Amino acid sequence: MWRFMNNVEPPKKKGKTDKEKAEVRREYDHNKRQRSFQITWLDHPDYCKWLRYDRETKLMFCSVCEKWAKATGAATTLTRCEFVKGCSSLRVESLQKHAKSHTHAKAADAKAASEKQPGTSEAEKLLKQLNKTAINQLSHKFRTCHALAKHARPFSDFVWQCDLDEAKGVDIGNAYRNEVKCREFTDAIAEILRQDLERQVTNAKFISVMCDESTDAAIVEQLILFVRYSNIGKITTKFLSIQPLERATAANCYEEIIAALHEQCGLQEPELWSKLLGFGSDGASVMTGRRSGVGARLKEHQPKIQTVHCIAHRLELAIKQAGQQVPMVGTMTQFLKNIFCFYHNSTLNRGLLRRTAEALGVTRCIPTRTGGTRWIGHTQQALINLQSGYPVIVQHLLEIKDDRQTSNDSKGKSAGFLKLLLSRPFIQFLHFMTDVTSVLGRLSYTFQRADINLSEIPKIVKDTIDSLEKLKTQNGPNVRKLERATSDGCLHGHKIEGTPIDRNVYDRVITSITDAINIRFEIDATQLAAAKVINFKSWPNELDQDFGDSEIAQLVDDFNSVLEEAGADPNKIEMEWTSLKESTYTDYKPVCTASWEALGIKYQADAANLFCMVDLLLTIPAHSVECERGFSHMKRVKTDWRNQLKATALTSTLRILMEGPSVREFDPHPAISHWNSTAGRARRPFQSPYGHRQSWDEPECDLPEESEDDDAMQE
Repeated sequence: MWRFMNNVEPPKKKGKTDKEKAEVRREYDHNKRQRSFQITWLDHPDYCKWLRYDRETKLMFCSVCEKWAKATGAATTLTRCEFVKGCSSLRVESLQKHAKSHTHAKAADAKAASEKQPGTSEAEKLLKQLNKTAINQLSHKFRTCHALAKHARPFSDFVWQCDLDEAKGVDIGNAYRNEVKCREFTDAIAEILRQDLERQVTNAKFISVMCDESTDAAIVEQLILFVRYSNIGKITTKFLSIQPLERATAANCYEEIIAALHEQCGLQEPELWSKLLGFGSDGASVMTGRRSGVGARLKEHQPKIQTVHCIAHRLELAIKQAGQQVPMVGTMTQFLKNIFCFYHNSTLNRGLLRRTAEALGVTRCIPTRTGGTRWIGHTQQALINLQSGYPVIVQHLLEIKDDRQTSNDSKGKSAGFLKLLLSRPFIQFLHFMTDVTSVLGRLSYTFQRADINLSEIPKIVKDTIDSLEKLKTQNGPNVRKLERATSDGCLHGHKIEGTPIDRNVYDRVITSITDAINIRFEIDATQLAAAKVINFKSWPNELDQDFGDSEIAQLVDDFNSVLEEAGADPNKIEMEWTSLKESTYTDYKPVCTASWEALGIKYQADAANLFCMVDLLLTIPAHSVECERGFSHMKRVKTDWRNQLKATALTSTLRILMEGPSVREFDPHPAISHWNSTAGRARRPFQSPYGHRQSWDEPECDLPEESEDDDAMQE
C-alpha cells in the first residue's frame, strides 16, 4: 500500500545476516535436486540417433557433430558446441536445444549426404544441373591440369595452355584460368586417386611400407613413402606421400609414417597395427637401428613386423665390399672415372673425339659415367661403351700425344690412358669384368622388379653364384671375343703389349664377390620356408604328397596370431594346402608356370585361409627401389625453378605422375564432381574476367554491370 501514499518511504526490509545466508545455502545444497542421465533418452526418437553418454566423465556427446561438424566448414563453432567437447548439463532442455541448433542440422545434412548413393547427393545434383557447356569447359581445363602433372610441368603453364586452346577454337570459357585454380584442379584429381588407394588399402588384409630419404632442389630433406599389399596373390605397390623433414631422425621418420597412414589411407591405431606386417628401407642406421631405428619403433607396436633391408642396396654394398679386396678392380674403377672426366670436362677433347669417330665410322664412342646412382648397370654400360669406342679413343689419344699445340697436362693424361689401354693384362681384365657385370647386372635388374618378393631371392642368388663360378674355369663371351681379336697381337690395328693376365686374379674377383653376396644375403628360417612354398620354381616337377607340409606348419606357427586377427582360421590352412597343391599340379604342366594370382581367381573360395597367408607373405617387400624411382620423379617436378613447391602440391603432382591414368584414358568427371562438392561457396563457371571500369568523371555514360572476379582473386 506504500505506493499509494505520497512522500512516504516504505520501511526497509530486514536484511539477513551472514550467518543466516550461510544457513540458507546449506539448506539449499542439502535439499536441491540431484540431476542424473536418464537411460530413456537413448531410446527417444529425437535423440537416439546421435546421443552418446560417457559414464566415466558423466558427459553427453553428439556422435554426428563429433564426426561431421568439421566437414560442414563450421570449425569456429566447434569450440562453442557443448556436445562436441562434452555437455555436463544433464537436462532434457539441453538435448532439445542442441537438436534444433544450426550446427547439428548442418552436421546431420553432411552425414545424410555421405550415406546417399552416388549421383543422389545435393552436390552431384547441382553439378548435373549445370549445362553441357559448363561441363565441357571444366573438362578441358581438368584435362589440361592432368596432362601438366603427368609431364611434370609447372602450374604456370596452365595459363598459356588455356590461351592456346582458345586460339585453336576450343571453348574453355573465361573463368578459372589462373595458377591458383590449376593447383585446385590438380589436388582434386589427386584426391580421386587417393580415395581409390584408401579403398584398396581398407580391403587389403595386410600392408607394408617402404620409405627412403633424399634432398630436393631446395636443399630440404624429403621422406618418400610407398605402400605395398597383396590381394588374392596380386601384388600392388602404390605411392603414399612425400613429406619434408626438419631433421632426418628415427623419431621424425616414424611420426611421418604413422601420420601418412592416418591421413592418406584412413587407418587408425588398432587397425593399423593389425595390418602393418612389413617395412622396407635402404638399410640406413636411422631405418634399421636395433634399438631406436624406425623398424625397432614399429616392432614395439607390432612384434611380427618384418624389417627388410633392400636387396638391391645389399647387392651394391656386396659388390663395393668385394672390389676393395682386389686392387685391379680399384684401378679399373679409377680409370673409367678419369677417362670420362677427360672428355666430359673438355669440349675440345670431346669435339676431336667425335671427328675421329666420324672418320673411322664409329657411332658410339663417348665414355659414360659410372657414378650417379649406385646400380651396377652403370658400370656395365661404361665398360660396353669403352669397348665399342676403343679404336676411336686410342686413335684420338695418340693424336694428342704427338700434337704440339696440346697442353702438357692433356699429353700427360693421354700417355697414362694409353699405357693402360695398350696393356694386354688390363684389356683382358676389362673384358672379364664386362662378363662379371653382365651377370651381376642381370641380378640387379631382377632385384628391381616391382613384383619380386623375398621367396624368390634364394634361387636367384644361387643361380647368380653358379654363373659366376663358371667364369673361374671357362672364359665368358667378351673374353673369348677379345682372344679372337688379338690372335695376331693387335687390337683394332693397335699393338698391345704385356703378358696375359694371371687367372688367379679372376679367381680372387669371383671369390670375393660370391663371399660378399653370401654374407649379405643370409636367409632366416621363416624366409626359407616361405621361399619353398611360395615360389613355384622351387616346387618339384612331379607331385610329392609331403612337399611343403613342414614349411606350411612352421609359417602357421610363426604368424598364428596375425592370421587370426585378419579373420583367417590357421587350423584349416594345412588342409587347404594339401588340396590346392594337388589342384595346381593338375592344372599346370609344368608347375613352374603357375601363379598365385591365377590360382586365386579359381580357388580363392575353397582355400580362403591359405590365400590369406599367401597374401601376408607376398606383402612383405624385398626392396625399396620404388622409393628411388620416386625421387627421380621428384627431381623432375621440384626443380631449381620450382624450389618453393609445397608438400601438398608435390604429393598431388607425384601421385598423378606415377599412379594416374594416361592422358588419353583420363576421365575428368569424378574429379570435377569432387571439386564442385567440396566448394566453400557456389561455383561460378560463367563469371567474366575484369574489364574496363567506368570512371566517376563520366556521369553521362551508363555504368556497366558489375563483373565478378574469379574465386581465387576474391579469396
